[in-house]
Amino acid sequence: MGDFNYPDICWKNNTAAHMSLRADVVARPLSIIFEKSWRSRDIPEDWKKANITPIYKKGLKEDPGNYRLISLTSVPGKVMEQILLRAITSQLKHVNGKSQHRFTKGKSCLTNLIAFYDTVTCLVEVGRVVDIVYLDFSKVFNTVSHSLLPEKLVCYGLDKWSVRWVGNWQTGRTQRVVVNSSFSDWQPVTSGVPQGSILDPMLFSIFISDLDDGIKCTLMKFANDTKLSGEVDTSEGRATLQEDLDRLNEWANKNLMKFNKDKCKVLHLGKHNPGGQHRLGSTRLGSSSVERDLGVLVDNKLSMSEQCAAAAKQANRMLGCINKGITSRDKEVIIPLYSALVRPHLEYCVQF
Repeated sequence: MGDFNYPDICWKNNTAAHMSLRADVVARPLSIIFEKSWRSRDIPEDWKKANITPIYKKGLKEDPGNYRLISLTSVPGKVMEQILLRAITSQLKHVNGKSQHRFTKGKSCLTNLIAFYDTVTCLVEVGRVVDIVYLDFSKVFNTVSHSLLPEKLVCYGLDKWSVRWVGNWQTGRTQRVVVNSSFSDWQPVTSGVPQGSILDPMLFSIFISDLDDGIKCTLMKFANDTKLSGEVDTSEGRATLQEDLDRLNEWANKNLMKFNKDKCKVLHLGKHNPGGQHRLGSTRLGSSSVERDLGVLVDNKLSMSEQCAAAAKQANRMLGCINKGITSRDKEVIIPLYSALVRPHLEYCVQF
């Protein structure tokens, strides 16, 4: 039999059989719970509870606003969400629209950047003047209205059973913050969709799908990252861009959401750009010489030099970590590390 290890094979087969049996034992009661939840539209209380893990983004670590709040929810609840997600996706394929590049099959950060800046660069190359307004929503996932979302789901044609289940799933939610094994008190959740849930991306995408209704300039979304561009070398063009900003501000007020106007910036492109000011509501927006758009630095000359320098800096920093932390210089060790930790910095959206 050579190197045939019979006991090991038997152990693997027995383990596989045991796992299959255990899955069958669990699947039956879960399927009963899922069906009853669907038919009655009652949601188990455990599915509505979330432990919040704050993930640091940038800025002062002492500022709570510089953390992304990720919700850790019930695993069986996530399975039910996955089932419902398929039903919602099959009914509302048409809702996302062309401007949304996240939560959409075949679209990504790369397609968003290429589609948006292809129009911008073509205009600048023929001597036109373009302004890009980068818009920033304030705590956008936490401010989705629990009363407006079901109304939009009904408006877009989602069946009443799914709408009622989603409505009950949102109602009565509670959460607590967990840091270093310490727990805060449970607090009610009165708005928002929980980041980290299965339904969250789709529900949020549906909620903001009408953001570009009536917009005449070019608008592009990647989740809540939104940018608007328009030609501003004529008074009519500047007026059109301002009208679109007024529409967006009106949409935010109507949908109980807010822009973080201090973070909304304008990038002025093209020779002889007058650098005109734009308003969002009553607030004049500041201008910028370079903006980070979906992880890529874009400057007012449409040059990639800053992005290339930043990518090289990140790659070199990672090479330094590998050099200090790994003693081996064998190809079998170094090449996988380079491919996994260094190349992604150099290749991210390199096509753009």
